[in-house]
Order: sequence, then structure tokens, then C-alpha cells
Amino acid sequence: MNKEKTLRITITTFFSIALLGGLFFGYILSEVNKGKELQKLASYQPTTPTKLYDTNGVLFAELYRHKQELLKYSDIPPHVIHAFLSVEDDNFFNHFGIDFLAIVRAAIKNIFAGRIVQGGSTLTQQLAKTILQQRKKTFGRKFLEALLTLQIEQEYTKEEILEIYFNLIYLGHGTTGLSSAANVYFQKDVRDLSIAEAAMLARLPKAPVTYSPFKNPKEAKQAHKVVLGLMAKNGFIPRDQVKKIHDDFWDRYWPVVITQSPSRSTWGAKLNRAPYFTEWVRQILEKDLGEEALYTGGLRVYTTLDVRKQEIAEEELRKGLIEQDKYAFGANFRYAGRADRGLVSLYNLFGSIFPVGVPYVTNLDDRQVFRLHLEKEMAPALELLTDFVPSENESAAVKEFQRSSLVFSSNLHVEGAIITIDHQTGYIQTMVGGSRFSPKNQFNRAMQARRQTGSAFKPFVYAAAIQNRAVGSGTGIMDAPLTTITEEGEGYSPQDISGDFRGMVPLSRALSLSLNIVSVQVLMRTGTDSVIDFASKVTKTNKARFPTGPALALGVAELTPYEMALGYSILANKGKDVIPFSVRYVLNQSGTVVFNKEKEVQETLAEEAKNGTIQIIPEATAYIIKQMLIGVAMGGTPTQALRAADKGNYKGESGGKTGSTSSYTNVWYAGFDPKFTSIVWMGFDKSSLSLGKGVTAAGVAAPIWGKMYSRFYNEGPYPSFYPNGKSDEIPADVVKGATCAFNGLSPGPGCPLTGNLFLKPITIAGRTLAVPGGRQCDGDRDHYRSMDLNDFLQRELEISDDELK
Repeated sequence: MNKEKTLRITITTFFSIALLGGLFFGYILSEVNKGKELQKLASYQPTTPTKLYDTNGVLFAELYRHKQELLKYSDIPPHVIHAFLSVEDDNFFNHFGIDFLAIVRAAIKNIFAGRIVQGGSTLTQQLAKTILQQRKKTFGRKFLEALLTLQIEQEYTKEEILEIYFNLIYLGHGTTGLSSAANVYFQKDVRDLSIAEAAMLARLPKAPVTYSPFKNPKEAKQAHKVVLGLMAKNGFIPRDQVKKIHDDFWDRYWPVVITQSPSRSTWGAKLNRAPYFTEWVRQILEKDLGEEALYTGGLRVYTTLDVRKQEIAEEELRKGLIEQDKYAFGANFRYAGRADRGLVSLYNLFGSIFPVGVPYVTNLDDRQVFRLHLEKEMAPALELLTDFVPSENESAAVKEFQRSSLVFSSNLHVEGAIITIDHQTGYIQTMVGGSRFSPKNQFNRAMQARRQTGSAFKPFVYAAAIQNRAVGSGTGIMDAPLTTITEEGEGYSPQDISGDFRGMVPLSRALSLSLNIVSVQVLMRTGTDSVIDFASKVTKTNKARFPTGPALALGVAELTPYEMALGYSILANKGKDVIPFSVRYVLNQSGTVVFNKEKEVQETLAEEAKNGTIQIIPEATAYIIKQMLIGVAMGGTPTQALRAADKGNYKGESGGKTGSTSSYTNVWYAGFDPKFTSIVWMGFDKSSLSLGKGVTAAGVAAPIWGKMYSRFYNEGPYPSFYPNGKSDEIPADVVKGATCAFNGLSPGPGCPLTGNLFLKPITIAGRTLAVPGGRQCDGDRDHYRSMDLNDFLQRELEISDDELK
């Protein structure tokens, strides 16, 4: 009875299992035929890089998370396919997606080894895992993988499966797909991969980190020989060639891998010829279009950059920074790094009283100087020494010193920035944010670094005075000792870099010579509120950014190179609005415009022209200050630096102004030609550090501008402010006159003349505003040279003591 019962239960169980198995198998066949899971493969879209193009259609950068360049099966050499199949699935062309013999073989090997040493999954199963992108190991996931595997095998040919696999497989270091991996590991196209290179790549899918040649070269080398052995076993290469192929490859490749960064990735190998500009564009697009579209949408971004000009700007700035670093930390090291802003006047006073040289204060004390030299000269030796000293404490101390010194020394390199704007279109043509873009140097100084502008700010002061009809371009202003009181009640005495005084000087000549005392007087005639209002309009910055004291005339306001470029662009563009932008328009993969900044800018300017707001400053004001700045560039402080063959070597027409701040902490050159406006800035990231004694913008920044523009035009022909010999049409509000070239007074007998451009008088609320006339010159060139300013005001202009006070 017990036997019959047992038999009945056994038979019932068997048929139940068979029935359930049959139903389950039938369900699987049904699902396979439906192809429901296969839709995940159809909807799986590999990420396509977003490509950035310059104004000439040149591809200069790509944006992506994982770069994938889709391959066709015919693009992949047979030996590459054989290498992967030898490692991943040597029975690929014979199974239906699941290889039961491979599973059994792997199980036996794992049992004997006591651990998992071999897997049984097929290449198609690996592809299914990639498509599903589910990492958690559950029965449900395994079932879905098996289902999708069978569907893939039913729907696609073996060649098509391989094509999909080679496009989607992850091979480490940010590489998705075989094409990306070939580029990162060997800088090659897939079609050019050798047998040895294919064998190295074939071991990566199972363990990309473990067998990475950059992270673990020894493990990668050992695995490489194993793969070659498997290829020989499967008859893909001669067995007696394995050792030679392996040894020859590693003789060449070993020096490469041990010198590569372990963190090398698709990002490190990607195309990016203008990194600061690219990063700026990336932030804009990420905000406006979203991350998903930006990194996976295969967008085509047409920008305002001119990549040829960009590379010229980067090269010239980098050469200038290298030279300035040598100066600052070479023989002149004791002068570099000083921060004596608050004491410079006191030092000069002592120097004028006592016949001794007054030393400059340095920001680097003896301990810091020692530390800097220790880091440069001894740190490598200390690190080597720790390799032979069996003490973890000493080794840790050296590493900590190097880590902290990195922060210290990072501030001790001269930095710089360049930005170029087409002032007629608003195109940002170059953007160089620093010496070299790197993970530790991504601060975009061109757009974000606020620094005192020095004399480069003076054109805004002069233009505000011209607009207020306080002066004309030829008005005589007294360059003589001046003391005034600040709003804080402190005495303020501006000084020129030369330390001497020139007496009465025509305004245009004062700008060319960058005379500080004259600039302060122009500010005082105009009023700080008027200057701040003017500067705020042209630079489009908040008025609160500008200090209200007399030092405003000398450029103590902190502005970015971009803001300065915008201000000078508006001056160069006849006072009309300039809206700088970096992205023109963006197309998606189907060619539809999804972003169009250029159209938006054009519509804004058209609306401004219609309602009369396009004129940021009067055209007449812009015309006069533009002519004065052309005079500065053609016959002022920067002329030699711009035009000398051994310096800027620029032979074209331009206007511009140098800017150097106290203690030699910042140098600027702000200039424009008929087409482009460019700003060059150099200084330390730590704004109190000095570039070195005597370093001026004319000696450092202006030559970079000249070389850059000379190369922009391949040393000519250059565009002209006066095409066909004709100058710009003089605005109706501009009056042409002349003053004495000696002193800017009304011409007298024996006086040579200098041009005097000023605005027509206007009447507002019954009050006539007009440029005041000066007394007639007596022709004595030296009459006003040594006169005290107070004496001049009293004697020459007949101002009383009460009025003087």
C-alpha cells in the first residue's frame, strides 16, 4: 500500500512538474514571439555627442557623458571579433542565446576551484544585461535577461547581434562602445587595431578596472597573454606566435601605460580646442536645454567662436605668462608678491625727503620664501628618501607637506585672461580664462575675475566729462601737485608713475600719457555721479560696484575683462548697444532649431532701434572718445609696445588704453580695431600680489594684444577706420576746433595747433551747457610747467581765495 501511494505521489508530482514546465516553456515561447521585451532594445538610444562648431563651421569641441561612435559590422576587423569571442563566447555562432554546455562546464570548474573562476553567460546574455541596465541580482531579473536573450536571438542575425554588442559594451575609463575604447587606449580607429591591441581590449568587458592597463598594468599584461592563448586555442592565431605578439606589444605599450594618468578617460581624450569657452557654453546650454538633451541628444551647436583666433589668443597669452613668471620668480623674486598699496604714497614721500632707496614691502616673509624654495628644490628628494626609510610617519609628513604646498604654490603663478568681441555683431570670438584649463584651474577669469582696472578706466571718465560738456578733446588741464579730501575726510594726493609734472596739457595728450592728476581733475569737473552713471551704462554693471571717491578716476573700481570688453565695444560701436553672446543657434538630430540666441539678440536690437534705446551713449560722445583712443594707440604709452617688430609687431589701425594698478598688481590693455574689441589682463589670483617692480601694461599686456591682432590678419592687410581714405562721418553734435598744442588754451601767436572736438552747447531748463573756453596762450611753452595748481587757479583763472577754498 505504501509503495502504491509513493508511486502515485511520484507520478503525480512528475506530471505536475511537467505540466507546469510545459506551461512555463509555452509562456516563454509566447513572450518570445510577442517580442515585448525586445522593445527595450528598439527604444535603447546610444548617447551621441553634442558637437560645437565655430563661426566658420569648424568642429572644436564635443560634450557627452559616454562618447559613442556607432560602428557597422563591416567596420570591425575579423581578428577583433575573434579576440572578443575567444574570451566572452567561443561557441557564439552555434548556440541559440543560452549555452547549456558552457553553463555546465563553468559549474564544474567553479566547484573544483572552490570559487567562481568562470561564467557561463553568452555574449547575447551580456548584451541583454546591458540593455536592461538592472544591476540587482534577483530571479525576476534573471528571467527577464533570459527572455530578452531569446528574443534578441530570434529577431537578429548573429552579425547584427555582434554589431549591437560592440556599440554598447562598456570597456572602462568612460568608454562605451569599441570605437571610443580604441581612441582612449590606443588613439586609433577600430579598423586599424592590431591583433595584440584587440586581445587587450577583449579582456575588459568582464572587469574594466581590474584589467585596465592604466590602473593595473601588471594584471592587464598577464591577462593579455591569456587572451592570446585562447585565440590560439580556437585557431585564430598560430600557437607559436603568442609569445612574440605579446612581448612585441608590451615592449612598445608598457612605457605608454606607466606614464598615463590612472584617471585617463574619454573626457581626457575628447576634442576641446577652446576649453574655457566650451565650459561657458556648456553651462548656458545645460540651463536652457537640460542635461539629458545636452549630453545624449546629439545636438549641433553653432557658436560665435573663431577657433583660429582662439588658439592664437591662447598661445600668445601663455607665452606672456611664462615670461612673466620667470620675471616674477627669477632674479626679481624679491620684488614679486609685494602688497604695498596702502603705503606706497608714504614710501614715495620718504624717498623724496631722504636720499635713500625705500624698499618695497613683500607679501612673502622669510619663512614663505624658504617654503617656496623647499618645495621646488627639495620636495622630490624628500619623497625619494621616504622610499628607503621604513617609517610611515615620515612618509606621511612629506605627503602632507606636498599637499599643503600645492595650495600655497598655486597662488604663486601669474594668471591672465583674454576676451574678444565683434562689436558690430556681439559675437564673442575668443575667451581665454586662464593659463591652462585643468581640473584645478577652471576659474574663468575672462568672465568672472573682478580686478582693479587702473588707467584702462580713464576713457569712461573722459567720455562722461565730454558728454556733460565739461571738456573737449583739446581742453587744457593742469598737471601739477594736487591734494583733495575724500568723503572719509582723508587727504588724497594722486601721483603719476613718472613722478614729475607737465603743467597745462591738452586733454587728448593727457590721455595718451595717462596722467593721473589730470584724470582726477576731469572727474572733479564732471562729478562722480555722472562718471558712475556713464560707466555703469556702458559696462552694464550695477552702480553700487563703483566707489565714489576721487580714486575712481584712476580705476579702483573692480571689473571683469568681459565687462571692460563690453564697455569698450560700445565706445567702438558708435555708442550703440552691444549684446555679447556665445551660442548662435542649436539644431537637434533632425535638423530642427531648438535654441536661437542670435535671432533673439537681433530682435532685441531691432526693437531698441525702433524705440530709440539702442544708443547707450550719444553717438557724438562715442565719436570723440573713439578718436582720442585712436590717438593713444597711434601716439601714446602703448604705441611702441603695439607696433615695434620685437614686441607687438602690429601695423594696423587701432584705439586703446593701457591700465596698470598700484603696486604693479594688475596690467590691462583694452583695445579695438574696426572689427574687434579685445581685453588682455594679467595678474595673480591673489589680488594683493605684485607682478614685480616696474611691470606695466605697456611692457606686458599691450605686446600680447599687438601680436594677437597681427596674427589675426596674418600681418596684413589690416582693416581701416578710414576706408577709401574717408573718415567716419562726424555726428551733427560734434564741433571741430583747435587749441594750443602746448597747453590746450585758446591758440595765440606762435602756438602750434591740436584738434579740439567737443559737443555743441545745449540749453536745459534755461541753462546753457557748453565747453568752457580757455584763456589765450602767450606762446610760452614752459610757462605752465612748474606752476603750483592753486597758483594756476588763482592767477590764470582769477579765482578768489574764498572760491578756491
